[in-house]
Amino acid sequence: MKCPAPFLVAAGLLLLGGAARAAEPPVAAPDVPPGKPEPAVEYLIVEDDGARIEELRVRGEPQRVTVRTKGPLKSEYEIVVPHRGSTGGAVGQRVWHVLSF
Repeated sequence: MKCPAPFLVAAGLLLLGGAARAAEPPVAAPDVPPGKPEPAVEYLIVEDDGARIEELRVRGEPQRVTVRTKGPLKSEYEIVVPHRGSTGGAVGQRVWHVLSF
């Protein structure tokens, strides 16, 4: 009977290689540099009988303001907020999303 020597040698090498990898300590995740902390994100919701106002703030600056009315027309619109470096434009204006599915 012929011994499958190449198969046994390959299986032995795989087993030894796997054991060597299992003995290695796991690699630690890189630390976040101290100069760049994660931004503070706030999601504020103000609600009363007539409307629900959702505001998203990043680092204290508003990024998105959405108003949902609760009346019989139950519509939703967004208020354009100023971004850093923008001048005028439609800041403070309501934007109605038409045909949004």
